[in-house]
Amino acid sequence: MIPPQLLAAGAFIALLAGFAGGWTVRDWKADSAALKVAQAADREREAMQGRIDAQAGQFEAFRQSIEPQRAQDRTTIKEVYRNVEVPADCALRPDALGVLSAALQRANAATTGKSGEPMPAATGADPGD
Repeated sequence: MIPPQLLAAGAFIALLAGFAGGWTVRDWKADSAALKVAQAADREREAMQGRIDAQAGQFEAFRQSIEPQRAQDRTTIKEVYRNVEVPADCALRPDALGVLSAALQRANAATTGKSGEPMPAATGADPGD
């Protein structure tokens, strides 16, 4: 016959081994779940990065498409104001106002996705007020 102390010790050792095994398996399961979450987050990040890259590409294409007009506007403004002395009231000349109005119209059209609309007529109020 096996002594009861030895049976109790064996049962205690078996209980500890079961506890340690369960703890280890639970840890593996938690690690597996964390890995799945990390992989899903990485896939989502890659998808978001793809959308951001697409938007950046569209913006770059838009920027390149308007670059010639920007350069022309800049040159026109330089030519308009090349030898002009600036008066104290700093009034804008009509030819420069046309260039700036056209640029504003293109910018508004680009942000709304509509074709450019004509600017409203001047109200006669001084813009500096």
